[in-house]
Amino acid sequence: MYNKKSDYALNKKNKEAIVSRNAAGEFIKLTKEEFASEEEFAHWKEWSDNEYRQEYNSEQSYKRLKNKLQKQAENEAGSLSVEQLLLNDLADEERKALVNKIKSILTEKQFRRIWFYYVDGISMTEIAKLDNVSKVSIHYSIEAAKKKIIKKFSKLLNKQL
Repeated sequence: MYNKKSDYALNKKNKEAIVSRNAAGEFIKLTKEEFASEEEFAHWKEWSDNEYRQEYNSEQSYKRLKNKLQKQAENEAGSLSVEQLLLNDLADEERKALVNKIKSILTEKQFRRIWFYYVDGISMTEIAKLDNVSKVSIHYSIEAAKKKIIKKFSKLLNKQL
C-alpha cells in the first residue's frame, strides 16, 4: 500500500494540477491556466506522473532489497558482507546520494539495466525482452556498468584512506 500523502499520490490524485514541492519543501500546484495550452499541460502532467511513479517504484525496490538483505543477514547469523553492512548503515539521504553518484557515472541504459537486475531481481532474459536486444547485450552492459562502479568507488576509497 502506498502513502496517500506522498508526492506521487498527491500529484496523481489531482487531475487538474501538477503538484510538486518547491525548494523549501512546500507543496505548489501548477494548474492548466498556467500553461500555454491544454496539450502542453497534459504533456507535463503525464511527465510528472511518470517521474513520481519511477521515484516511488525505486523507493519500493530499495525497501524490498533492504528487507531481503535483512532476512539474509538474520539467516546467516552475523556473517554480513561489506555491502550489507554499508546498506544497513546508510540513512535515506546518504542512500539517495549514493544512488545519484552511481547514476552519474553510468549511462541511462546501464543504470536502468543494473537496477532491474540487482534491485528489482529481473532476469537478463526479461530485461533483454524489455529493451528488445539480446541477452548477451544485457550481460555486457551490466558487466561494463559494474566495472565503472568498481573503478569509481575504488578511487574514492583510495582517496579516503
